[in-house]
Amino acid sequence: MSTPRLTIGLPVYNGEVHIAETLESILAQDFTDFELIVGDNASTDGTRDILRDFAARDERIILKLSDENLGAAWNYNRLVTAARGELFKWAAADDLIAPTYLSSCINELDRHPEAVLAYAGTTLIDDRGVRIRDHADGLHLAQSQPWERLRQFAAKRWLCNPCFGVARTAVMRSDTTLITANRSSDVTFLAQMAVAGQIREVPDRLFYRRVVGESASLGAHNRRAVAAFFDPHRSAGVMPPMLRVFVDINRWILTRRGAIVPRVRTAAAFSAAWTKRNAGVALWRARRRTRGGAVRGFYASVATASDQSRTEVAR
Repeated sequence: MSTPRLTIGLPVYNGEVHIAETLESILAQDFTDFELIVGDNASTDGTRDILRDFAARDERIILKLSDENLGAAWNYNRLVTAARGELFKWAAADDLIAPTYLSSCINELDRHPEAVLAYAGTTLIDDRGVRIRDHADGLHLAQSQPWERLRQFAAKRWLCNPCFGVARTAVMRSDTTLITANRSSDVTFLAQMAVAGQIREVPDRLFYRRVVGESASLGAHNRRAVAAFFDPHRSAGVMPPMLRVFVDINRWILTRRGAIVPRVRTAAAFSAAWTKRNAGVALWRARRRTRGGAVRGFYASVATASDQSRTEVAR
């Protein structure tokens, strides 16, 4: 088999409701030089029957079927390990992409060799695929210096949709910790990519993210259950998820190779922007409570779990 330019890695656990529609949107891309590796993490519903049917129809689909559920982090990361393409894209089992998503992101990377990841604009959809609203990701990080990119990332990050963009596989493997057993480790991953190089946004809205149903369910579970979701063999620990993200990113920056002064500057810029953003969010929440307002629907899920990891969607 010839080596494809792009590997798409799709982790799934009990995704029978939307997986067929997701696969159709991937296979309908105008860029066709890819392999699609689907990691099924011991699904107990009809997911595997759907996967086998699609794999029989398209030789680009490679199935990796686990007999034991080893957690979301393992399922995400094994797809990167197995990738043959120079470029890589994670795909969630319930999201959709427009037919030009891959070609648009790859063209952006080709035009900007200094970039390590490209993603397209986001539209939020419900379980039926009906548009809820457009979402501004705000993570076009084209600054020349790592500390500038990381400062903007810390100030703007919200939903981590760019995790599902097209990235350079070698950078993911060598410059990031990928997905760890922390429900917000996608924040850590994007921060690491921002340090490694530019993150560029394609302005067209070509990514359709589902934000209800299973994609927002883990916020209601306790810390032990969430930890088991990502790694059944690891304890929840005592550190709150977002504090752990803050510590992990700073530790990662300060222990990287290279001159100490740039590393300290990067960590300081990140910490200042992160703290300022968190203070602003806390003030906003306090004002809402004082006014007696209640944020309902999608806005409630974002306000009460603004840092919930996008990796909570599928194992």
